[in-house]
Amino acid sequence: MSPQLSSLLAIVREQGEFASSTDLRSDVSLKGDGSVVTGTDVAVERALRKSLPCLAEGTSFWGEELGWETIAPAGIWLVDPIDGTSNYASGNPLWGISVALQDSVGLRLGCIVLPELGFELCSERGGGAYWNGERLPFLSATETKPHELISVNDSALRQLDGNVIGKPRLCGAFVVDGAFTVRRWFKSLYGVNEKLYDVAATVLAAREIGLDARYCDGSDWNERDLLTNENIRMPWEIGFING
Repeated sequence: MSPQLSSLLAIVREQGEFASSTDLRSDVSLKGDGSVVTGTDVAVERALRKSLPCLAEGTSFWGEELGWETIAPAGIWLVDPIDGTSNYASGNPLWGISVALQDSVGLRLGCIVLPELGFELCSERGGGAYWNGERLPFLSATETKPHELISVNDSALRQLDGNVIGKPRLCGAFVVDGAFTVRRWFKSLYGVNEKLYDVAATVLAAREIGLDARYCDGSDWNERDLLTNENIRMPWEIGFING
């Protein structure tokens, strides 16, 4: 693991410890779209906006709670400060923090911390993916079998008319479903309507073990096309794309 990736993990881990212990968890309100937000979401994003530029100068920032900036010459940080906020606010441990850095080439650094599950996933383009500090092996392609677990949200399942292989499961937080897919507790993942900051760290880690992302109609999934502050409108998947 490179020094820069180790430093990113330390920053995100610190925010995970804060989120697990703060009373801001109970400071709950609803956003305009009806989704839940807590004081922790805002506090974590503010802290990351201060600390992340120290790892890569000249970068911009896109976080779920405090807004969108266009990509800077050195790249853009993609941050979901608390993913699975409804779980988090209710005391359910299925939540986490997701941070990624994207440059002009594509996704470069990624980190997911699931504090109350005790799991950490981080990755670097060309440098591998690490689960709790241990490098994950590069995988050989295999087909998903009907009895194997997959992650798929309700919207994606409806748009795909149920045409997925495997037993559907959903944790209620993309950061958990994504991490579990990279860890291979889910064989594949289907999604729709996320934003890039929700999924970026998962996609990079998946690539580093031999998985990839694509739209379910077979077209290419390219993160450079998703820097628009818009939802991912087409169903997409993470799995053995060429397997």
